[in-house]
Amino acid sequence: MSSSEDIFLGVDVGSGSSRAALITASGKLLAIHATPFSTSRPAPDFFEQSSDEIWASICVSVKAALAIANIDPNRVKGIGFDATCSLVAYTSGTPDTARPVSISSTSNFEDHNRNIIMWCDHRAKDQAIRITETHHDILKNIGGTMSLEMELPKTLWLKENMPMEKWQNIGRLFDLPDFLTWRATGDYFPSRCSVVCKWCYKAGPESGDSPSHVGNQGWPEDFLRQIGLGEIADDDCQKLCGVGNPGQRVHFAGEHIGGLTERAAEELGLVAGTAVGGAVIDAYAGAIGTLGAKMNGVEATVSEARKRISLICGTSSCHLVMSDRPIFVKGIWGPFHGVMLPDMWVAEGGQSSTGQLIDYLTKSHPAYNEALATAQSTTPALSIYEYLNQHLDTLAGKQSLNNMAYLTKKLHMTPDHHGNRSPFADETMRGSISGLDLNSNTVDGLAVLYLATIQALAFGTRQILDALTVAGYTIETICISGGLSLNRVFVRVLADVMQLPVVLPGSGGDAAVVVGAAVCGAVAFESKLKGPEAGMEGLLWGAMARLTEASDVVEPERDPKLQRFYESKFRVVEKMQKDQQEYNKMMIE
Repeated sequence: MSSSEDIFLGVDVGSGSSRAALITASGKLLAIHATPFSTSRPAPDFFEQSSDEIWASICVSVKAALAIANIDPNRVKGIGFDATCSLVAYTSGTPDTARPVSISSTSNFEDHNRNIIMWCDHRAKDQAIRITETHHDILKNIGGTMSLEMELPKTLWLKENMPMEKWQNIGRLFDLPDFLTWRATGDYFPSRCSVVCKWCYKAGPESGDSPSHVGNQGWPEDFLRQIGLGEIADDDCQKLCGVGNPGQRVHFAGEHIGGLTERAAEELGLVAGTAVGGAVIDAYAGAIGTLGAKMNGVEATVSEARKRISLICGTSSCHLVMSDRPIFVKGIWGPFHGVMLPDMWVAEGGQSSTGQLIDYLTKSHPAYNEALATAQSTTPALSIYEYLNQHLDTLAGKQSLNNMAYLTKKLHMTPDHHGNRSPFADETMRGSISGLDLNSNTVDGLAVLYLATIQALAFGTRQILDALTVAGYTIETICISGGLSLNRVFVRVLADVMQLPVVLPGSGGDAAVVVGAAVCGAVAFESKLKGPEAGMEGLLWGAMARLTEASDVVEPERDPKLQRFYESKFRVVEKMQKDQQEYNKMMIE
């Protein structure tokens, strides 16, 4: 690396930590550092965080990454931010004068350290149901059903549950990615990714026929009035991310929106004025870090990328696929125009609990402590999941099975413990297990249950891809990122269930999301150099193709016996889901 080569910074705020990564102008990952932050769970389905704590964790991570790479801050030319789509409440003002506003009902809205409703918070169930029942045309862009994980149900919950004076104290509600760019630059320029995907903001063609939309862009004021947020519409939508309705523009991913303030630069250990790009939701950063990856050194084309689906697997999972035309799919969010590449639509499927589900079922198992102790006593010590993966190999060998998949022949699971985001869009669905016996509480039982969980999650992905394919998408490759992409059994099962190749990112699966944010940092710098009138066409795709590369491709087993096995298990899972609906009907009094 040349001592004068430009460096770009990515900041990724996940569910439990903030990460910072530095990459070179050729895409080499120089350093990465993560700093955890806390989550409060004051009641069932309530998840709350602090924006001050998150910003402080970002500052620690950025300074640590600079130290690890031994980089002069003057060489950092651009910064990209991504974050979970969590709701942040603040008073009016600048980053110097505005203050957090409590969203915590258990503290009587007095604990202002809890000013974030997390993406996975399900308190707004009733509000989401009522919004869906309006059948407004804007809902067609989110699969016809309003998710309680989006921002409008949570906003309506705040209005209906906060004392009036506290509700009126909220001057601005941010999507977390846009809060970060506001905190960094002092100016509020919302990202197209955030407001279109999570706020029902209309941007681009084919996004609803509401007569209140101005120039095919803006907040759907009639929709806001219909769902009970008319006072926000009457105030030119200033409370919703601070964007007025008529003629207001939202920014593309990575588009230059301003420079670091003196205060933010000092806190981050960087230089004031460093270019900051339009933020993206974390899943979209994962897509940016993987969909354009070079294969064997050969850059992909946009046409090839349209046949790839990005699968970001962490606490939850998101499935993102692009198209050059709007394709609507029931139960799938989108199509959203221009939320990643300016001239493309994106459809978004998802599973609300993946890594979280694996952790829950593993750590709550009676044999977990025994398995963990064994894993830690090996030389070198293993993680619990590395140990379980090896134990599955051993079990399959003892039973003379040529594939560990067959260990779950009599054990089946549906993965809907936290509801079904896609393709059923049904928060009331729940997980179920069939085939337990009196040996299920042993380490062997834990390993097989762990495998059944992974298979169930893969079947959930199949349901999403099946819905997309029937609607008109062509999907030939899965580009995976996130923590679960480092789990060899998860990747192998996914490839075999889907019968598609799974591409692993060159940056390492867990780093791909924050590298995607750094790619947005590179775009911010290039956008700044070109100037505001130059437009964004080709900038993001060029950076994706130039700065990202695949490390490996896991091809599916083409064994007909294994394919028949997984097809049978898939039919069992679908029947279990239908049976659960019947059970629920029986229990209605």
